[in-house]
Amino acid sequence: MTDRVISRPPAPNAVNVLLVGVAGGLAAFVALTVIAMSRNSGAFEYALDDVYIHLAVAGEIARGGYGVNPGEVASAASSPLYPFLLTPFAGTSLQRWLPLIWNVIALSVASALFALVMVRAGLGRVGAVLATAAPFALATYVTAFTGMENMAHVAASLATVLGLWHFVQTDRIGGFLIAGVVFATALRLEGLALGMAAGGVVALSGRTGAGLGLMALAVLPAVLFVLFLMWLGLDPLPNSITAKLQDTGPVGVIGKFQLNIATYGGRYLLVLAVVVLLVSIALYSRDRRVGLFGLAVAAVGLAHLAFGSIGWMDRYETYANVSLVAALALLLGSTTPLIQVLAVSLALAGGVVTYAPYALSVYAWNPAAIAAQHAQLARLASDHINAPVAVNDIGYVAWADPDYVLDLWGLASSEALSVRLAEPDDGWAGPLVSMRGIPLAMIYDNWLGDAVPKDWRRLGSLHLEIPNAFLGGREVAFYATGTAVVGDLKQAITEWQPGLPSRARFEWAEETE
Repeated sequence: MTDRVISRPPAPNAVNVLLVGVAGGLAAFVALTVIAMSRNSGAFEYALDDVYIHLAVAGEIARGGYGVNPGEVASAASSPLYPFLLTPFAGTSLQRWLPLIWNVIALSVASALFALVMVRAGLGRVGAVLATAAPFALATYVTAFTGMENMAHVAASLATVLGLWHFVQTDRIGGFLIAGVVFATALRLEGLALGMAAGGVVALSGRTGAGLGLMALAVLPAVLFVLFLMWLGLDPLPNSITAKLQDTGPVGVIGKFQLNIATYGGRYLLVLAVVVLLVSIALYSRDRRVGLFGLAVAAVGLAHLAFGSIGWMDRYETYANVSLVAALALLLGSTTPLIQVLAVSLALAGGVVTYAPYALSVYAWNPAAIAAQHAQLARLASDHINAPVAVNDIGYVAWADPDYVLDLWGLASSEALSVRLAEPDDGWAGPLVSMRGIPLAMIYDNWLGDAVPKDWRRLGSLHLEIPNAFLGGREVAFYATGTAVVGDLKQAITEWQPGLPSRARFEWAEETE
């Protein structure tokens, strides 16, 4: 009895498939960027203030430090590698464009790798269509739009998936797999999960030494990062991770899983992971290695739901979504082309329904919101205050302001983070501010209202008049930290006000009018 031969569609030129995949990703990215610029008076701006945190850290790295303030080490960035990629041209206006350049490169690489998945899956000309649609469907263009390291993490994850599939088919460990497991962790610490899973598949496939070696490569960037932080005298975990872990509360793994699947992104990830899990179980008896491959990728998706974060402009889960859809296409190569195309098409359609509504209605407004809020705080601090300031969203202010910037939320200040997480009495920001001679605090009251001492004087608030945007808040409260500085601060704010864009307005507090 012979095995049934499955007729596959004719394969197009692989280079052409890769090119149309890259074109699809860049077209979606350019379209979103142009729309966002049209909402920001034609000016380019990043969609998240976090980009400027990395730029500020990169600037300090270039000066021989690590943090956002000269002479004060702090682990404000959770990515081991990304701030180092932003160090060229530090101190010049050219540095500001590096996140855009890196994300365009990462989006192009990831789009090409997903197109290569379609080729390896034997999807023929339909695969070219799916590769073109995938960046829009899986919102990788939005991930690149954020300007963060997540897009490069997606590319590294796809390299890992492709490399692991190559091993499953040939028993050879290639460059994709090695590079993928190293760079995934180096870019995002949650990349460790896919690297460990890949090493596990290799080890369970009879290559124990090679599998353990891959695991070691996956762990290495994380270990080096921890040792680097400890060498600087910092805690082993970056402040940003510590803050997020504490801010979610002691919910535990089950609680975290429940919180994540309550979100639209979490539900989509759950469906993908379960589908890949079921397909892998069905294939396991036929081909153990293929089954292990699918089980490993499904486990990474489920692990992200149990331990990771969902959302934040939908950038955290993108690597898992893309890896799962890629794995699904490869796994179903042993079925009929109709089943394979239908399954991948449904997965992509699910991504469109899940993520597309937010791209134009919310995220395309984010650059205008950053320009109207964070950029204005930075302009006030650097051009008019000329003294240390305290804030709770530090990126733009820290990058633009040569004076000391105190991060009351604690990402760039271990001291502030420790105080905030210790359940302090109301007004806890007072001593932190006074010991640094800070005259002005600019904060979200809904984040840090209990940090304000009674002797601070509210000067007014900056209001954002943009219908939708993903921000920490739409109103930033301005506080004078002592009565002696009120007059000077009022004068500085008065001089700053005429430069506000049309979508931002400053309202004076009644007692200061």
